[in-house]
Formats: sequence, structure tokens, C-alpha cells
Amino acid sequence: MKRLEALFEGNPIFEIQGRSKRLTTHGEQLLAHARLILRLNDSLWKTMAQKNGPGLIRLGAPDDYVYTLLPNILERYAKKFPRVEIEVTCEPSEGLSDLIGRNALDLAVVTRRPNDDVSRTIRLEPIVWATAKGRRFSKSEPLPLAMFQPGCVARAKTIEACARVGLAYRIAYSSPSIAGLLSPVRAGLAVAAIARCSVPADLEILAEGNDLPEVNGLDIALMRGGSSEHPHFVQHLADEIHASLSLL
Repeated sequence: MKRLEALFEGNPIFEIQGRSKRLTTHGEQLLAHARLILRLNDSLWKTMAQKNGPGLIRLGAPDDYVYTLLPNILERYAKKFPRVEIEVTCEPSEGLSDLIGRNALDLAVVTRRPNDDVSRTIRLEPIVWATAKGRRFSKSEPLPLAMFQPGCVARAKTIEACARVGLAYRIAYSSPSIAGLLSPVRAGLAVAAIARCSVPADLEILAEGNDLPEVNGLDIALMRGGSSEHPHFVQHLADEIHASLSLL
């Protein structure tokens, strides 16, 4: 703001009113023109994309986030940039972080790992216990669990929660994909502690008080690669993801 005011010396942008600032007449004119410039900038990029062929964005996310969090985001983005190609990579968060580090992806929606000083949380997603509707397990035997593969943050949080309350359990099924994890749950063979957004309608979320421990939620973060051939398109998608996930 100080740099802007220096550029327009003699025509202040703000005026003091009590303990706050408000725009002057010149400031209001500047704001109106700035918004117009941004709209023209977006229009120019859309036109260039249509004339010069589609851009490409390399997006990564675990498959459960792809199924549940991204569809509406991709739909809205496609309406703004219908010719931009989005290449989606489904991998666990650990693998996606590695791809971002090697600049093999432009953006990645990931579960933020402990002590991660690179990514920033944009959404806290609760973890809930899911089972086949009406299915309950005997308390006299270890609880059969379906889990993601070792290294998964949700898996570690679930094991910690069970240990905290002394719940006897056994890992009955393990899979790197949400489809592989939910298959035995649907069959009534196991229960799973997963992100609430990943629970399909045909499964039941167990209410609190079912002798199951509370599992700490997941920090969902957006990571960005070091460079891209189409940074404008990438930034628009990043903004769309950030705004949408923050509001859910």
C-alpha cells in the first residue's frame, strides 16, 4: 500500500478516520480500475488458451480425495477454462509429495504429514468409523480393521487411538486404495477409520459411544510444484481448490 501511495504522490489512496483507514475518492477509482484490469487479464488468458491450444495441468491426489473432494472443483474449473487439460495422478500422499519435490506435478492435494514445514493446511477433515449398515462386531474378540498401507497418516492415527484406550484390534485388510479398503468393509468383514468425506452413502458412520476411540482428524493441504509451463492456469486451479476446500 505504501508503494502505491508513493506512485500517486499528491493523491492519497487512504484517509484516516478514527482508528481505521478508508479509501479516498482516488482510492475508490484505483480499486475499480484494478478490478477491471484483473477481469481483462482473465479474459485475455482464456482467449489465448482457445487460440493457441489447451494448456496442461498435472494434478495429484489420493484416490479417495479424487472421488469425493475434486469433482465439483473440476466441474467449476472446466466451465472457466474448457480447453485446459488436467492430468490426474492418484497416489498416496507420501508418493505425491515426492512427485511434487521432483516437479513431476504442478499441484497435489495431500494429507499433511507431522512435522511438514512445506505444505499448509487448508482443511481439517474429521476421521470417523465406518462399517456396513447394521454390522457390529463382538467385543470379546479383537476388532478387525481395514486400513490404508503402512506410511498412511490415517493408519498411524488409528493405531495410536486404539493403543490410547487399550482397544484390542487386528489389521485384517490393508490396501493403498480406497476401493480396496472399502471392499471388506462393505462385505461386513471389517470396520475402517477413514476421512468423513470418503465414506460412501451405502456405509454407516458409527456414532460416538460405540466403544471406539476418537481418532484425530486429518490436515488436508495443497502442495505446488516449483515451475509449470502454464502458471496462470495452475494458479486459477490452486485458488479454486483452496476456496472450495476451505468452505466445505
